[in-house]
Order: sequence, then C-alpha cells, then structure tokens
Amino acid sequence: MKLLSFAAAFCLAAFPAFSLIADDDDEKEPVRTIPELKLEERIVDLLEAIEDEEPEIYRRMNEIPREEALARIMRALDSGVIPASAADADAGKAAPAIRGGQVPSYPVIELTEKHFPYLRFDGLMKESAFAAAQTLNEKTGDGGSAPEGVIFDLRSALDGDYEAVDNLTDAAGRLKCPVMVLVSGKTRGAGELLAAVLRRDCGAVLLGTETAGRIFPVRRIYVNDVVWFVPTPRPNDSGISPYALKPDLEKESDARLSFDELKEKPDGLDGDPVLRLAADLLTLKAAVKPAEQTPAR
Repeated sequence: MKLLSFAAAFCLAAFPAFSLIADDDDEKEPVRTIPELKLEERIVDLLEAIEDEEPEIYRRMNEIPREEALARIMRALDSGVIPASAADADAGKAAPAIRGGQVPSYPVIELTEKHFPYLRFDGLMKESAFAAAQTLNEKTGDGGSAPEGVIFDLRSALDGDYEAVDNLTDAAGRLKCPVMVLVSGKTRGAGELLAAVLRRDCGAVLLGTETAGRIFPVRRIYVNDVVWFVPTPRPNDSGISPYALKPDLEKESDARLSFDELKEKPDGLDGDPVLRLAADLLTLKAAVKPAEQTPAR
C-alpha cells in the first residue's frame, strides 16, 4: 500500500514539524481551507508533492526508521492549518531575507589580556563572514600568533547567508583552540546553523539561552491549495538537529555591551554577564591546559 511504503519512511527527525498555512484575505477573517480529506489521503498527497518537487528530501525521508517516522508525521498532520496571518509570527514560516546593508558589519577585535578574537554577527552576511574568516586564518599563518580561545557572539544573528557558515567553521577549526558561542532566542537561520556546526565540528561550548529553532532554509510545497513549509538541510548538515539549540551553559541576561564599548575597553566585560562568563571560561581553560611533554632522554 502506498501509504505504508512512503509515509512510514517519513520522519521529522531531520525536519521540524511542518507548518501548514492557508492563503489569507486582507479584507476577511482568515479561514481554514484544508480540503475534507482523510488523513491517509493528506499524507499521500504531501509525499507525492515532495517526491516531485524535492527528490533529495524524499530520498532522505526513506532512510529514516519507520516507527518514528509514522509517529512524527501523524503529530504534524494532526496540528491542522495555521492561517497565514498567524503563521507570519510562527516558527514554521520562513524568515524574510536580510541584506548586507540592513545589518552592521563588525571587524574582529581581541578581548582581555589574553587577546581572544571576538567575532560578532547581527546577521550572517557572506562578505563580513569572509573577512572575519580571513582574519582568523591569518592567526594560523607563519606571522600570526595562534589564540588560546575564540568567541562567536551570535546573540542577534538573525538569519543571513548560509554560504557563510562553512568558511567560518573551517577557519575556527584551523586554530585548534577552545571556541565559545553566545546564543539567544534571536539566534536563528544561518546564525543558528553556524552555532550548531561550530558545536559539531569544533567542539564549541554554547552559552546563553535557547535559540529560535529555525535552523534550516525553508521551501514551500503546495498540496491541495495548502502551503507546507519544508525545512531543507544542506547535504553536509548531517547530525544537525532541526530544533532549537539548548546552550551547554544557560545564562540569561539582557545586558549586552555595544561593539563600540568593547572596542574601546576590551577588558571591561562586567556589563555583559554572558560575554564575561565566556571570557572567564577561556581564561580558565588556557590556565589549566596540559603542559607539553619533554622528550625522555
């Protein structure tokens, strides 16, 4: 039976629960317009649409365990239709694209007497991310002095360019030093994926509060005049959860120093408890790192 062969292989372990929204009329109250279909028909329609429009996602669906797949797709379909006006603020809707001119670009600066590189992104744009990655790469070259820790401040990294993620992760990995990543509920999209990849590939420690939970880019698939927002992981995003990232060390604080304040006083971090904690942890790690073994004679 087609339902069992396709639907049972589908799971949202790689994709968060689908959001379904109906078209919204500006002059009328939003109406739930999902057709009167049996649940089995809705599942089959969705999977056929995904097979036609997103064959790579469909292939990955079929690699997921069946029992977990069926349970998750049932929960997703059970949630019903979210009117478009409500979905605008819902985590399932794709965030609007941002452009370089809409977010400030910060250079890499060094904090505390340990000179920890500090990278701040309020939107992960390709140009500023490339420049930051170049700065980190220079610190691993012949003329550079390898730092004892790096801090990524992604607490306001609202979306951006997904192509920037790998350059920054590769540059941080080459330093072979501890990485701290500051996150919050405003960390989403490309910034959220960067935090996840830094944790996976560089062993980064996440500090702050839980992220937004909109980690992957989203594609729209239309089924029976209802829009499904389908998260679309990149091929190299294996092992990355689609759900909100929970920090390794939870530290809630709205206090945050401006970039100008940090640039003027790189040692004055007390006005930013989360950043202060990250710097203290890196200082501690640097102080207790194992000493190099002297070769036996």
